[in-house]
Amino acid sequence: MVALAGFLIRLVAYALVLGVAARIADALWVAHGLDGSILLQPFHDLGVEVLVIAPLVLALLGIGAFRQAAIFVAAFLVGAALTAPFACAHFSGS
Repeated sequence: MVALAGFLIRLVAYALVLGVAARIADALWVAHGLDGSILLQPFHDLGVEVLVIAPLVLALLGIGAFRQAAIFVAAFLVGAALTAPFACAHFSGS
């Protein structure tokens, strides 16, 4: 029962952190005018899909010795999600 409670806490925490990052990335994507680009849309779709699936994977694997690695991956995904709209806007010339 304790393992299930720990899993649920990890799942909710990862879902909140990555969900907030996804919403901020969506807002930045629209703010930079990237939502009208058909060439960039697959990158955005893949990024959102990863941020939706990642909390379950991180919560399942974030046990014991892998906890620090799961936290690192979550931080990496947040950083990538928040900087991707800026990088895409810069390289696309928007």
